[in-house]
Amino acid sequence: MAPLFITLLQVLEYIIIADALLSWVAPSSEQFPRSITSQIADPLCAPFRKLLGPERTGGFDLSPLIALIVLKAMRSMLTSALSG
Repeated sequence: MAPLFITLLQVLEYIIIADALLSWVAPSSEQFPRSITSQIADPLCAPFRKLLGPERTGGFDLSPLIALIVLKAMRSMLTSALSG
């Protein structure tokens, strides 16, 4: 069960990265394939977006970066707990 969860966390990381990259070329979240990635990434980034706000970060949305850091930390902790 745990290896499946580790894989799921890694897939979520890739989806957040893909959504961030796609936001540069397809700014509308209604265009394919961004419509799919934003449906998955937005709920993961929303709490961090609410905490940071664009006015605190100079207009940049750093929430995907923070979400990636949290997911990587979770994956790292789970991996070390299993190996250890």
